[in-house]
Amino acid sequence: MFQKKYLTILLTASLLAAGVSACGAEDNSDTDDRLEITDITDDDKSAGAEDTAPQDGTADETPGDGASSGTESDTDVISDVSDAGEQENPISVTFKETFDEVKGDDGTVIFTSGTQRPVVRIKGAEDIAEKINADIATYYDTFSFDETLSMAKEDYAASLGEDGWNFIGYSSEINAKVTRMDESVIAFEITVSDFTGGAHGNYGSIGKNYSAKTGALLALDEISEDYEAFHATALDYMVNLAETPAYKDKLFGPPSKDDLDSTLFQPESWVFTKSGISFLAGPYALGPYASGEIYFRLPYEKACDLGLKEDYRYDGNFVDERNYIYKYDPETFEPVVDGTPDCYFDLDGDGTEEGLAFYGQVADPETGDSRKAFYIDGKDYGDVIDDELQNIEDNGYLADTYALYHADAPDGGVPAIAVLFTEFGDGTAPDGSQISHPRSFIFGYTKEQGLYYMYREDGFVTLPKQP
Repeated sequence: MFQKKYLTILLTASLLAAGVSACGAEDNSDTDDRLEITDITDDDKSAGAEDTAPQDGTADETPGDGASSGTESDTDVISDVSDAGEQENPISVTFKETFDEVKGDDGTVIFTSGTQRPVVRIKGAEDIAEKINADIATYYDTFSFDETLSMAKEDYAASLGEDGWNFIGYSSEINAKVTRMDESVIAFEITVSDFTGGAHGNYGSIGKNYSAKTGALLALDEISEDYEAFHATALDYMVNLAETPAYKDKLFGPPSKDDLDSTLFQPESWVFTKSGISFLAGPYALGPYASGEIYFRLPYEKACDLGLKEDYRYDGNFVDERNYIYKYDPETFEPVVDGTPDCYFDLDGDGTEEGLAFYGQVADPETGDSRKAFYIDGKDYGDVIDDELQNIEDNGYLADTYALYHADAPDGGVPAIAVLFTEFGDGTAPDGSQISHPRSFIFGYTKEQGLYYMYREDGFVTLPKQP
């Protein structure tokens, strides 16, 4: 029987905020609890998700910061479907969201702030869920918006003076997503960002990894049988990874072993995902801001060889989320489309990894015609993508992420590529955004056949059918 497994992708992150009030300023706040689902298979699609409020025993909304980094990640982002029926998985996660904006007397938005705090629920193990939720709430309690709000008010007041300028509102946000959730591990990537004027804001992410069996926050030095050996060999692996073409373009230059060690092997610089253990390097840590956060992934196969404990191993559906390549010549600013691999992935299951480079819209400077470019081992299969995308309406766009993942298939299981496309519709969603209709186009690959189309799903892959 052909049972497809899916990957979830989030194309746009919610802009969230925490309640902040100020004298002489308008305070508009709101909260929202939205059900989030992961690990959905065909069997789950018919079951859906439990539409109940979290029974976590935690306090109401907790102030924090939040972010939508839009950076490359190998994490599995979960959905916000609230009416999908009953979820069989005993572990579920909801997000408790808050939003607030502070305005000046003239209506100018001075400051926005937001939080998105995950709340875990485990049927039959409420004490474990409460332990996890308490630790997450404690972390969120460490954030305060007061200093940024005070800066925003001062700069706004200064902008109204004789030598004033066009004031752009400040913001602080904290955003979270589930990166792995099963009977062994519940892991989150939490991203914090601030904008306090200038060309751009700044952000950074940390990992929170919990044992689903005890609720304990896991430390890196306790997940392997021999941490010293694990650390030394994993560090050597990262040194070699930094030398690959996929990383050279993102880094300032070849990082030293000490630089990689001090950046990647910090207590909160790692997170379990569906593709391995990701070590996180924030903007400016090892590469320029334009490179975003850089994820150094230790695949589970390698981690197991290094002595990853049985309790933390993962044998589920492999997932690796990617961003399309946008690279420009520094002198001419013309787009560079040369097929240089952005990542490596065993697309046909033969034990040899293919080099992939997936570009978004590529415009011909002479004609203005646009196309897709998708190189696999140096051959461009963009026409295969283009041919299938002819089936969509003209008022959509190719999303800026795609996914590589293993999908069950009649031949015993083949990797697959999910290309995401969003078509916009009329009207606005409850959160004020334009109504969109995401579609996922699934492709396979063999050396003999090349890239070929498999099937299409309405909505994001891995989500239940959209209402």
